[in-house]
Amino acid sequence: MVLIASGFSPGLDEASSYGQTIQACAFFCDDGVAAFVVCGVTAFYTHRAAHGRTAEERAAYAIAERAGEQAPRDTKLPTVAELNMMAQKHFKQEGTGNQQAWDLAFENGYTDGFKKTHPQ
Repeated sequence: MVLIASGFSPGLDEASSYGQTIQACAFFCDDGVAAFVVCGVTAFYTHRAAHGRTAEERAAYAIAERAGEQAPRDTKLPTVAELNMMAQKHFKQEGTGNQQAWDLAFENGYTDGFKKTHPQ
């Protein structure tokens, strides 16, 4: 075996470079997969929380969305005060948990449901 001036054999120098290339590729692939997983988890929880963080808030949103979709065609979107009164009425009938959070989820759900069926 003939040694070159740097102290490595000719074949070992090429193999070492190839190994470093594979390690760099594996590192960037691992980072890419990790970033993809983190983004997916973030998107899932962001979408899930769009209609409320608790089960009660999500229930209020769903009830209100159905009510907004069933509103008569010739009506306008209720004011915030009217929505609050509707939310309080529905909360007394079927709501649980924090009433303030329930009211906000109800308002958002009714508005979204109303806009689905009442184009402006």
